[in-house]
Amino acid sequence: MTLFKEIVKQEKQNSYVQRDRELFSFYTLTLIAQEQASQKLKRKLWACLILLTVCLGLFFAPINQLVGALITYLNTIDMMGILKMALISYGVAGLCLVLIKRGKIILR
Repeated sequence: MTLFKEIVKQEKQNSYVQRDRELFSFYTLTLIAQEQASQKLKRKLWACLILLTVCLGLFFAPINQLVGALITYLNTIDMMGILKMALISYGVAGLCLVLIKRGKIILR
């Protein structure tokens, strides 16, 4: 803001005709509006940062419990469980491919 004050001080020292005064006042008002918009944007960004931090803090506790439960479940899986999951996932993938190909034939 000191640069802004220096500019205003320098411009006030100069003498202008009426047309130049209007131009100067427009320029000054534009600078003031830009400064206010910049400060407003900074306040909004700080508010968003604080809100994001609070939201992440609130959501990390349940996510942490969910990850713990998932790790516990994965520790109990044996070789048969892995084979069952692979068989089911390949079956679902194959079913999706068949349905997609049938959909293309029906749409023709």
